[in-house]
Amino acid sequence: MTLGDMERLTYLTEFFELENYGIALWKEFGDDVKEPFEAMMKMLDEPECIEDRWLDDEAKGEKWLLEFQELALTEEYREWIRNYIDKKYEERGLPYPTGADFD
Repeated sequence: MTLGDMERLTYLTEFFELENYGIALWKEFGDDVKEPFEAMMKMLDEPECIEDRWLDDEAKGEKWLLEFQELALTEEYREWIRNYIDKKYEERGLPYPTGADFD
């Protein structure tokens, strides 16, 4: 598993409040991403990284949510995921995803 895959799956498990699944992922694949993760954390300690856009890229999360919805096996699941995403954005007071059209 790549660090990028782990980042995406961590985002999705946190968004969908699947804490135990996220922990299981880190237990299973944490060693696979340990070295690049530690390198990234070390890099983040550098002052010039504070302003890097990729550190807080909301569009990336929105894209992952849209892809997750699109890959659902049935229309019923896609609709459930869309409704869940809508509900979570509303509960958290977040603006509706601008980079993803869930309708």
